Amino acid sequence: MKNRDKILFAVPLLAALGVAALACALFWHTSEFERAYLREAQGELLDGESRLAEAAVRPALERGDVLAAVEFCNGFKDAKTRLTLVNAAGEVLADSSVEGEATMDNHRSRPEIDAALAGTPNSTQRYSATLDAWMIYAAIPVRTTAGDLYALRVAKSSHDVSRVLSLGKANTALALVLGGAIVLLLTSYILLKVRRPLETLQREASAIAAGELKRKIVVPESGIARELAQTISRMAEQLKTQIREITAERNEREFIFNSLTEGAMQIERDGNVVLCNEEARKLFAPYPNAQKINIFRCGSPDLIRLVHKAFLTGAKIDREIETETNGLRRTLLAQGGIIERGGERFLLLTVTDLTNLRRLESFRSDFIANVSHEIKTPLTSILSAVESLQDGALRSPENAAKFLKILHGQSKRLNALVRDILSLAALERREVSGEKEFTPVQLDATLENAVNACRDLADAAGFRLEITRNDAVELNGDSQLIEQAIVNLVGNAVKYSGGDRAEISLERRGNVAVVSVRDFGVGIAAEHLPRLFERFYRVHKERSQKLGGTGLGLAIVKHVAQLHGGNAAVESTPGAGTCFRIELPL
Repeated sequence: MKNRDKILFAVPLLAALGVAALACALFWHTSEFERAYLREAQGELLDGESRLAEAAVRPALERGDVLAAVEFCNGFKDAKTRLTLVNAAGEVLADSSVEGEATMDNHRSRPEIDAALAGTPNSTQRYSATLDAWMIYAAIPVRTTAGDLYALRVAKSSHDVSRVLSLGKANTALALVLGGAIVLLLTSYILLKVRRPLETLQREASAIAAGELKRKIVVPESGIARELAQTISRMAEQLKTQIREITAERNEREFIFNSLTEGAMQIERDGNVVLCNEEARKLFAPYPNAQKINIFRCGSPDLIRLVHKAFLTGAKIDREIETETNGLRRTLLAQGGIIERGGERFLLLTVTDLTNLRRLESFRSDFIANVSHEIKTPLTSILSAVESLQDGALRSPENAAKFLKILHGQSKRLNALVRDILSLAALERREVSGEKEFTPVQLDATLENAVNACRDLADAAGFRLEITRNDAVELNGDSQLIEQAIVNLVGNAVKYSGGDRAEISLERRGNVAVVSVRDFGVGIAAEHLPRLFERFYRVHKERSQKLGGTGLGLAIVKHVAQLHGGNAAVESTPGAGTCFRIELPL
């Protein structure tokens, strides 16, 4: 700070301190003088004049001649002293300064009178409305041998002293006003020419530092802050340019970082993740919107061991691991290595979610194995029939018809198998990818369409279909898939239940729609129930193949339910029938 700036700030401060010190000194001396005068005057009244007045009044009161005492008090004439006699009830019996003491109000409330009537001499100073002046009062108790109690008060005017003290206080106040005016002028100058420009400059600089890059530094036309404002203005313009460049680079890096399909993290030795992208947060955040992640608390045991080993040995990480988050098992590919920055070691780790890939590989492997097995039988039959026809069966009408029938039946079976395989593959793909594209579905109408589609099959088998309940329910879903699932259940009841009727119902239970297909046939043994919804699983394989079943109908039902966020279930009692249910959340 320049010398002139120091002077501008120091002068008002010194002036204010000087005025304050002078005022304090004057008030202190005035107060000390006032207290000393009051102590001396009160002592003189209590110990001197009050006792003299008591000596003059007591004889008359002892004789019971109150009138004589009153006459003495009323007749007491002294320009500086006032004598008052008050009885025990607080009534003024005599007062040397007032004509007609009966017109005076009760004095019991006066502090000196109240104390004297209580037996304690007391002195005080206050303003007298009767005399229109400041007075010093001293009252003593006067108790006669007969037990009568009086208060004898002596008062003197403190008007002259109060006037002197008031004059002193007025001079002090004047000094304060003059000093305050000087301080005010100096302060106003500093405020207008120094302080305010600096505050404005500070606000604008803080706003720019906070990111308000459009703010402009205002340079004063004059004053000691002008040069500083010009310098800061140039610095602010340079800072704005640098901040814009840095912000653009940071936003670009964050966009690229968060756009990675792999989870990326920077991990400290204690496991705290100091930097991560959105994909990593999805994989390892302990709960939604978690702000802090610790890999030692959120990672799997395999991942924790890899991180520990990397920090201990510096070894690079490149390994598939199994982990579980919120009950969901995942297969992850972890890759990374140790870096040093600022004397500290960090682990840069990228994590690729291979769960869907491994699941698709498993689906594909199982699917190919099952399909190969199921297609083998009809293809074998078709090839055998064709070879028989080529070997001469074609020349025999009876044999030709037999083998053509085999070809037709196995071709239909193969066609149905291919159709169901494609349907199931499409469902599994949609489940894995999350593709839904649902629309509002009137479930009651879909149920009626599915049952009507099975009427011809049921009538041909002498099987009765009955809709026992059909609540009006609407949900978001795929109406064709839901209808296909219901058709599969109703068709199975007609073909395989061994009964003669089925009851179909749609019921809303809270926020869940339940479609039930109950038959009254032979039922299913308990050991088969857990596997009924597996692909290509059949309770009676020979019977299913005879009736043209593919073994995929119930698997399709399960996947349709899961695609809609629901599930499929079965209950059965051998000899009493079976009930299949599709539960769909609304």
